[in-house]
Amino acid sequence: MSDQGAGSGSGSFADNISGVGEYEFSLPKKRYFQPWHKPRKQFVRKEQWCYFIGQLLDEIPISENTLTYFGLPGDDLLDLRCFGSAVCEPRHIKLRFLGFNNSAAAAAEGQTELNISMDEVSKSASFDPRSEILPDDMRELVNTSSIAWYKTSQIGPYDVINLDLCDGFGAQSPGHFDETYYNMILTLLSVQARRKTPWLLLLTTRVGKAHVHAETLKRLAGLYRLNLAECAPFQAASSERFNISDATSLEDAKKSEAGIQSVFLVGLCKWFLHLAAAHNPPSTMEVKSALGYRVHGNASIADMVSIAIRFNPTFEVTKDPANLATIQPTPIDECDLATKVLKRVSSLLDVDEYLLSERDIRQEMIEEMCTLLEAARYDTDEYRRQQSI
Repeated sequence: MSDQGAGSGSGSFADNISGVGEYEFSLPKKRYFQPWHKPRKQFVRKEQWCYFIGQLLDEIPISENTLTYFGLPGDDLLDLRCFGSAVCEPRHIKLRFLGFNNSAAAAAEGQTELNISMDEVSKSASFDPRSEILPDDMRELVNTSSIAWYKTSQIGPYDVINLDLCDGFGAQSPGHFDETYYNMILTLLSVQARRKTPWLLLLTTRVGKAHVHAETLKRLAGLYRLNLAECAPFQAASSERFNISDATSLEDAKKSEAGIQSVFLVGLCKWFLHLAAAHNPPSTMEVKSALGYRVHGNASIADMVSIAIRFNPTFEVTKDPANLATIQPTPIDECDLATKVLKRVSSLLDVDEYLLSERDIRQEMIEEMCTLLEAARYDTDEYRRQQSI
């Protein structure tokens, strides 16, 4: 057979095969840095999230040597990587997480990155293989026939619940929809009511007029107003910290961005306090930290706020309706707890301003962020260059 073989004539054998084109490798997409990659977010992770999770773990017995965590991990799983290395590995414990991320859905845009990240995290010494990420909106767990509810209730109660929201917790109108953050919290707290030891709620939310529904603010302001009228220490602290001393000044405060921030955060925490106190047995609640920063650079206030709240179950007896028993329950001092909430909220730290004045700490956050980003396959040289601008 000649060198031309079966394809005699001009040209090669391959020339006569139709549909064969040039093969091109699929190049990875350029990875762009996101708002949650900024040094200020790492400050929140380290100085609030990791710090208070670590404090909790050092004070309570750890079931099965495992930290149980409910949250909203991004495609890069940066928070989980951080908790694993900074919190779990030094204590030789595992991290079992239930996460909600739309990228876990089939054919989702971020599914590939999420799958790669899950594979990387699964190789960590702190990873619990029972961990899962669901492709659902976490608000779906209010439906007790949903997979979201089944998984949430099956794994819970949790040591840590981290609701790191991009939008506002109070943005929806209350009482009009089933799948709201309000109903979700109520449902989550029903799971946490089984808890016998303290646990931590981390909540990050937008604040301000554009991110808090008017009716939600009105109802939370109602809780604030009750304490102004009935709790002298609360009224004194409110007057000193926020210049809100009565119903009139409370209404005036709701006209400014700073006032809305204060009333919303205090009112929201008081709402959590009332829900926890309604458990049987009741739980007390304390705000451990409040940190804020600006999403919009020209915002007059820190319009994104992260608060760390610790719930402490009590073992108080219930009230006997027939008075057959002689032991009387000790009521929770709501006035005292609400006053402490207000004082903690009033000491909110503006992380942007803090890192601007503390350059060494900002640089430390940049390097810690680089460690996380490098593990997630980002160009850390480019990150450092952008942060130096």
